[in-house]
Amino acid sequence: MSDGHPRTSKKWVANVVKGKLVDKPTYRVSEMMSDIRWEYGICIPYHQAWWGKEVAVSSLYGDFRTSYHMLNWYSERALQSNPGSILSLEVDPETQGFKRFFICFETSVYGFEVGCRPMLFLDGTHIKQHRVQGVILAASALNGNNELFVVAYSIADSETYDNWVWFLQNLKKALLSDRRIAFLSDRWRGLKEAIPDIFPNDHHGYCFQHIIQNFNDQCAGKYAAPFKKLLRKIPQRIAYVVTEQEYEDAMMAMKLNSADAKEWVLRNDVEHWSHARFPGQRFGSLNTQAICSITFYHLWAYSYRDNLLQNVLNKFDLCTIEPGATVASMRQVPCHPSGEHG
Repeated sequence: MSDGHPRTSKKWVANVVKGKLVDKPTYRVSEMMSDIRWEYGICIPYHQAWWGKEVAVSSLYGDFRTSYHMLNWYSERALQSNPGSILSLEVDPETQGFKRFFICFETSVYGFEVGCRPMLFLDGTHIKQHRVQGVILAASALNGNNELFVVAYSIADSETYDNWVWFLQNLKKALLSDRRIAFLSDRWRGLKEAIPDIFPNDHHGYCFQHIIQNFNDQCAGKYAAPFKKLLRKIPQRIAYVVTEQEYEDAMMAMKLNSADAKEWVLRNDVEHWSHARFPGQRFGSLNTQAICSITFYHLWAYSYRDNLLQNVLNKFDLCTIEPGATVASMRQVPCHPSGEHG
């Protein structure tokens, strides 16, 4: 076993791993080192493997800055192929840095209107990358087979009230009807205020999984284990009951066990997470598991970290760019990652 070789440059490493990166975008540096050691009998240092991967990714997918310059071209071509879609790009007027990009294809909205329940799951996730920071926001639905259906998504600089308002405003423009929608989210503070501001006639349900976690941390945690286990079952009962009498019985049971726990339930917007008190229709959904769509977005964004935007768009859009369209034909705009200039 050799500890390196004079010809094992980062370019050599890139050529060795390029094919595997195509087949497995999540190919890790540690895996690269192990495979090279096994296949070639050479031990290379971590930094050399890392740089080799950087060269390979750049060769395969281009420079990540270029993907920002492509957004204007991408929007124009996508709208030509998908009339009626909503694509909105914003940059910082002073720095010309990327701020946010919203995407909702007309076909996705039509599918939501005719094939999904009037319920949207909203969530965001941070993009964990060493060069590009930001968040992905998404609205997803469930079709008649309980399958995930992505309706709209956005790449933004951060998860804030302002960005959620902007996201929901664009989403409202894209929707094809005024049917009432039940939104389901994790009760993030930006969404809690943004949804009633933009959709005042619709309903906002909270994810019960987050409610019970907060209940454990803020209320039940102070009790001994046997009683805490008993106490945790009562909020579940409150969440799942469907009649007013069942709700009153569950609240009475909560009061008999712990008056503090009952007060906690009343303080934490029970009308947003109890079936009996929720004014809209949640179709039996109490949690936001459907937001696993966010995980899929995040995985692809993390895998193609040197060309974040281009690859997130390519993997999740439904548009068809005209044959013969090339990157060279795009009209570039002075848009670049937030925090970078020039």
